[in-house]
Amino acid sequence: MGRSSVTAERRRQIIDATVRVMGEKGWQEASIDEISKAAGVSRGLVSYHFGDKAALLAGVLERCREVFVDTVAVSIGPGLDPVYRLRMVTRTAILMARKESLTYDVFLHFTASARTERALGDRLRELYRDFRRGIANAIRDGQRIGAFRLDIDPEAAAAHHIGTVIGIAFQWLLDPNGFDLDLAARNAEDALVSHLTRRFPQFAEADG
Repeated sequence: MGRSSVTAERRRQIIDATVRVMGEKGWQEASIDEISKAAGVSRGLVSYHFGDKAALLAGVLERCREVFVDTVAVSIGPGLDPVYRLRMVTRTAILMARKESLTYDVFLHFTASARTERALGDRLRELYRDFRRGIANAIRDGQRIGAFRLDIDPEAAAAHHIGTVIGIAFQWLLDPNGFDLDLAARNAEDALVSHLTRRFPQFAEADG
């Protein structure tokens, strides 16, 4: 195994340990000592690969993004139908709350702190923009071939889509016995696809 491969594997080991510690304690309470212990490495090695906690934060968020992207990509497969793709993205992303709960835990902890921590907020906003961009591009693909309504604004629809997915996942993490996650995922994909494919009467603007 080459030096670069060893370095990448070690960084992944530290990041995965950080995610586990965060799932138990949250970002603020996750100390470098606890992270190094969970990773089975020295504190100095953590500092070597990640100069400070901000750099470690960036690594954790990138790892979470990779988990989301990889999991969704596997669920979609080679199918090119935009309606099918959006259904699978919606379902898979919601059900990840159960399959990859630690990844969602990280987002839950980070989202709660993002308004008061500038560096964290900047990175999280960038991540959400990346997710919205991907959904918006998928919607545009559907509009180009006539599968989705042309009067839909892709960016606004993507924000609605991400909000629905994250909202359901966060609720389930906080109250896993409160509702049927599989049913909620099916209802969400039906509602989101219906919004993109069906025409609805326009709301009249309120006077004044």
